[in-house]
Amino acid sequence: MAELSDVKWKEFSLTEIFPIIKRGKRLKKSDHLSGVIPYVSSTATTNGVDGFIGNQGRVRVFNNCLTVANSGSVGSTFYHSYQFIASDHVTQLKREGLDKYAYLFLAPLVQRLSEKYSFNREINDDRLKREKLIIPVNEHGEMDFEFMSKYMREIEIRTLKPIIDKLCIRLIHNEISGGG
Repeated sequence: MAELSDVKWKEFSLTEIFPIIKRGKRLKKSDHLSGVIPYVSSTATTNGVDGFIGNQGRVRVFNNCLTVANSGSVGSTFYHSYQFIASDHVTQLKREGLDKYAYLFLAPLVQRLSEKYSFNREINDDRLKREKLIIPVNEHGEMDFEFMSKYMREIEIRTLKPIIDKLCIRLIHNEISGGG
């Protein structure tokens, strides 16, 4: 696996990396209908999910993207592979064609915005569009999403392999000893 120090990095504006930037829509707590669709807001925990709602009208529905909290837990960034409704306290960052792993690579880079902003200095739309990130590039100086994806896949395998090995050993031991 190539190390992060072995690749070239270059600065790009957030709008170059994520051509689709869209804020969620305001939905007062009193207007929430009971349901099963994740409602993503500005909480720094539970992947930003603040509850589950069933609202259909006057909401913004997103999927397969990052969200960044504009207020509250400013800068909190999460990847969402599933369909969700976003509050106006978060902004969707999306690029067509990116896979889960490229998004997971980019999430902590976006999360670093929390170092610049705070509860008293929120990330508004104009500020967000002026932000820049330094990301890996290929030999042509183009954004290297393939490297990002491959890098995160290898991290996942390295992290999960010892856990899977332990579970397999435990499963074999349970089979030999008659279950339990």
